[in-house]
Amino acid sequence: MLLGFWAFQGCSQQATNPKDAGAGSKANAPLQWLTELNAAYAQAGETQKPILVYFTSSDTCGACKQLDTQVFADPLFNTWAEKNVVLYKVDFADQKQMLQGDREQSAAMAQALKVSTYPTIWIIRVTHEVDNGRFKVKPMGYTGYQPTPEKFIGALQNFVHSPGRVNE
Repeated sequence: MLLGFWAFQGCSQQATNPKDAGAGSKANAPLQWLTELNAAYAQAGETQKPILVYFTSSDTCGACKQLDTQVFADPLFNTWAEKNVVLYKVDFADQKQMLQGDREQSAAMAQALKVSTYPTIWIIRVTHEVDNGRFKVKPMGYTGYQPTPEKFIGALQNFVHSPGRVNE
């Protein structure tokens, strides 16, 4: 059972990625995924929601592409996500476009959460230690590919509403 916290080096600047500016959804529009940990942390703090971290490699992962089109683009998932989680995507295909600090954070988080295949989806809570600029991540549960929004939501629902539980 995974009960510990992991620390990740954090940046003190606010997110500047234009992709992060429009997080949240409009009616029937797909949700926007945050791509910087600072932005996900800030939104999670404001909304008091856990973070859904989607580890992917969009250029080589067929199951990730299916998850994107069959689950994440579905209005059922969009409605659930908007009410329950902050969406944060770690796409290792985009690493060259990531800021150096984001690459380091993403790699450290993937290593600490033992991400070895894509897609891997974790529900986490994050706190920030202001004195040392580090993030502490409390993992709550994880899943991999699920073929439908109903199965995907079902796999994660208990973790969203059970703060101390970890699936491992």
